[in-house]
Amino acid sequence: MGEIKQAGLRDLPEIALLKFAMFTEVGMNHILRDDFLLAVEKTYLSLYAEEKAIHFVIRKNNVIIACAGAFLKEDIPYCFYRNSEYGFIGDVYVHPDFRKKGYARSLTNAALDWFAEKGIQTIRLLASDQAKPLYESMGFKGTDQMMLNR
Repeated sequence: MGEIKQAGLRDLPEIALLKFAMFTEVGMNHILRDDFLLAVEKTYLSLYAEEKAIHFVIRKNNVIIACAGAFLKEDIPYCFYRNSEYGFIGDVYVHPDFRKKGYARSLTNAALDWFAEKGIQTIRLLASDQAKPLYESMGFKGTDQMMLNR
């Protein structure tokens, strides 16, 4: 298995491209902003500066083939809870040529370890149908969240 490394600022353009590939693969690229890549990079730069985000990556031949992001969030309604800050795992993506090797699990575990270091106990994520078995095997449970697309 490839070595897991913490991403740096120079990796953000490549991470943004992987994020775009992930949205495209699940058929959601039609809802993305025209300036998606730039917006992702700018937002992540800000979150990195505030120490509210981190990405873990695996490289092959100096190219990121897999990544996972960990984000600290505190939004409504959670901001009204005693423990308002929670973790959010996102940007979990493995290039199709490298799937079924345990990369997504290993990168998600790296994100979970980062949350543990910060004392974060509640972790959320959005999973594609393809990824749900992986996250369920790691102890994640479905919620009662619902969505309406108009």
